[in-house]
Amino acid sequence: MKPKVLIGVTGGIAAYKAADIVSQLVKANVDVRVVMTEAATRFVAPLTFAALTQQKVITSLFPDTSSGEKDVIYPHLYPAMEADAFAVIPATADAMAKLAHGFGDDIVCCSALSLKADCKRIFCPAMNVQMWEQPIVRENAKKLLQLGWHQIGPEKGRLACGTYGYGRMSTPTAIAQVILNSVL
Repeated sequence: MKPKVLIGVTGGIAAYKAADIVSQLVKANVDVRVVMTEAATRFVAPLTFAALTQQKVITSLFPDTSSGEKDVIYPHLYPAMEADAFAVIPATADAMAKLAHGFGDDIVCCSALSLKADCKRIFCPAMNVQMWEQPIVRENAKKLLQLGWHQIGPEKGRLACGTYGYGRMSTPTAIAQVILNSVL
């Protein structure tokens, strides 16, 4: 049976790198599903992930049809309850705050609340260096670690906004490898 990985894409410029990660996981024979915040869809189209995974991409907590399929009626539960690993890529400051404090007001965070107890949880911070250095952001990262999440990055480098420092998302290959190691 293929391992099941759920990727939660949030609204940061590094969202485009999630497509490379998804592609690497699919090539490694992993069953990948994708959920995206509304903000994430402003950076990368859901169609990109649907083409890579051959699966419907979920972008809303609310069903768009009256279909009887469980992932349509309960998008916040399925595929989350079936995932062996869940990775938030990129983990924006907003997403980290919501995850650390149990908010479920978007499909990514609500999916995190629906994971089974033994599901591996991974977050990949990516943001401006000034945001990453905020004490509240660092506290939220620390809280996620205390809650059993695994953190990948951020790395130091040139950021999309033109600044330099910590906040750059780790490479897609490094992230994909950690995810694969968690499910294989």
